[in-house]
Amino acid sequence: VASLIPKLPDTFYKTIDEAYNHKSTLDTYGNNLAQELDSLNPFIEQIESLKRDGLQEIDFTKLNEFVKLRDHQEFLLKLLTSKDSFIRKKIIDQNLAFLNHRLAHYLTDIGLPHSVKFKSDLEVEISMYGKEFDFDNLSRGERTRLILSLSWSFRDVYESMNDKINLLFIDELVDNGIDSAGTESVLKILKEMVRGGNKSVYLISHRDEFVGRVTNVLKVVKEGGFTTLETEATTE
Repeated sequence: VASLIPKLPDTFYKTIDEAYNHKSTLDTYGNNLAQELDSLNPFIEQIESLKRDGLQEIDFTKLNEFVKLRDHQEFLLKLLTSKDSFIRKKIIDQNLAFLNHRLAHYLTDIGLPHSVKFKSDLEVEISMYGKEFDFDNLSRGERTRLILSLSWSFRDVYESMNDKINLLFIDELVDNGIDSAGTESVLKILKEMVRGGNKSVYLISHRDEFVGRVTNVLKVVKEGGFTTLETEATTE
């Protein structure tokens, strides 16, 4: 009787539930595949557009023109700014004598006893009685006198090469360590600029001795966080 019972076959799935689950999974994958095959690829249009317009030949002509212009301008800048440039030295030498002449004139008028001269490389020599000085060796009042004289001298050089400038502002610089004799010298120089050079000079200062010595006074008063302006004419 035992020989009549067939041998149990070998199956892939251990249970019938595993077989049904696999079938369900295959059906799902099949449906998804069918949907993907029926749908349109959203990137096809972008791919075609990139094939048609995406690859372009790059023209470096304009870039090379700008690079050449930049290199040329940098070369010109070095010719004008490098201390070893013969062109820079030539330009400076053309106006150096006039610059030193005007500087000596203002230093004499403002009462600074030092001799100050520019060299061809625009380095400054400061000396007095054969002894050389650095700018930091000067007192605060002497430095202020020198700064004012330098500013006026370079202004004269600019005007000699270009047009006249009829406006000058001095903002509290005269208050920086200059004594009464120095303020008188500054005021005299400024008045000569107004009368002889037809300039309008605005002198901003906290020094009371200027009141009554100028044509017009604009008084700025700040109280309680608010600023008021008062104008008055003088006899100068």
